[in-house]
Amino acid sequence: MAWDFETESAFQKELDWIDALVREEVEPLDHVLGNPYDIHNPRNQKLVRPLQAEVKKRKLWACHLGPELGGPGYGQLKLALMNEILGRSRFAPTVFGCQAPDTGNAEILAHYGTSEQKKKYLEPLLNNDIVSCFSMTEPHAGADPKMFKCRATLDGDFWVINGEKWFSSNARFASFLIAMVVTDPDAPPYQKMSMFLVPSDTPGINILRNVGLGTEREEGEHAYIRYEDVRIPRENLLGQRGQGFEVAQTRLGGGRIHHAMRTMGQVKKAFDMMCERVLSRETQGEVLANKQMVQEQIADSWIEMEQFRLLVLRTAWRIDKYKDYRKVRKDIAAIKALMPKVYHDIVYRALRLLLHDESRRWTN
Repeated sequence: MAWDFETESAFQKELDWIDALVREEVEPLDHVLGNPYDIHNPRNQKLVRPLQAEVKKRKLWACHLGPELGGPGYGQLKLALMNEILGRSRFAPTVFGCQAPDTGNAEILAHYGTSEQKKKYLEPLLNNDIVSCFSMTEPHAGADPKMFKCRATLDGDFWVINGEKWFSSNARFASFLIAMVVTDPDAPPYQKMSMFLVPSDTPGINILRNVGLGTEREEGEHAYIRYEDVRIPRENLLGQRGQGFEVAQTRLGGGRIHHAMRTMGQVKKAFDMMCERVLSRETQGEVLANKQMVQEQIADSWIEMEQFRLLVLRTAWRIDKYKDYRKVRKDIAAIKALMPKVYHDIVYRALRLLLHDESRRWTN
C-alpha cells in the first residue's frame, strides 16, 4: 500500500513558478482590466497575451487536456494543485488556458464534434482565440433537465430552437453556444434532451439581460436568453438525438471538481486576508488575534478549509485512478454540496473580522 501527501519535487518547482507569476503578474490584472472573457479588448490583449506566451513556453498551457488535444496530460490531481493557485485570480485561468466554461465545452467538442466543427470551433477555443457559452439552465427549472421546456424541432435539414435559458455563462462574449434542449418530449426523462452547437451570430438568439454573479464587478456575464426560431443545420447535433443528458455528463463531472479546485484558492485567499487583518488591527490595547473568540473563528476556518481541500484532492486522485467519472460521482456530489457551505462560512467570518468596529465608527 502506498499513501503519500508530498508533491514530487519537479512538479513543486512548477507550482512555485505558477504561484510567483500569479502573485506578481496576474493578480494585479484583476484591478486594472475588465472581464477576462472580453478577449478582443485591446487592453486585455496587450497585457494577457504575453503572459499566455510565457505559460505556453513553460508547457503549462491547458493542463486539463490530454496529449491528444495538445495538453500535457497531467491528470486531475496535478490540475487541482495548480487550480488551487489559479483560483485566487479572475484572470489566472485565462492566462493558463483552463477557464470555464470553455474547458467543458472543449471536452464536448472533442468527444462529439465533427472534424469540421473541431477545426472551426475547438482549435481556436483551445488557443483562446474565441470563447464559448454553455446554455443549459432554465428560469423555471434551474439545472433539472427533467423539467426543461426549451424545444428543438426538425424542419427539413434544420433544427429550430424555441424557448428560454437562464444563467447562460459568457453568452455576450461567445462565438458559439452549446445548448441543451428538449427534442423528444414523450421519451423517458433522461432521453428527452439533445445537445446542439449554436453559432452566436445565428438570428433569433436574443439576450434579454445579463446577470452578474459572485466576483463579477461590471455588467454580468450570465445571460438570460430567449431563443426565437433559431435555425441551425441538422449536423449541429452533438452526439445522438436524445443523448443530451449523457453528453452533459462529459463536461459536468470535470466541471464540478474544477470549480471546487478554484474555490480552494478563493477560500485560502479569504483566510489569509482574515489572518492579516487580525494581526494588524488593534483594539482595547491588543491585536484582534489575541482575542479568544477571534482565535476560535480562525481555528474553525482553518479546519474547514483543510478538510475541504483534502476531500477535493482525494477525489481528484480517484478520478486519475479510475479514469471514469461514474465511479467517482458520489465524491463529486459531496464536493458540490460541501463547497458553498465552506466558501460561505469562511468568507462570512473574514468579513466580520475585516469590518470589525467599522459599523460602530459609521454610526458615531
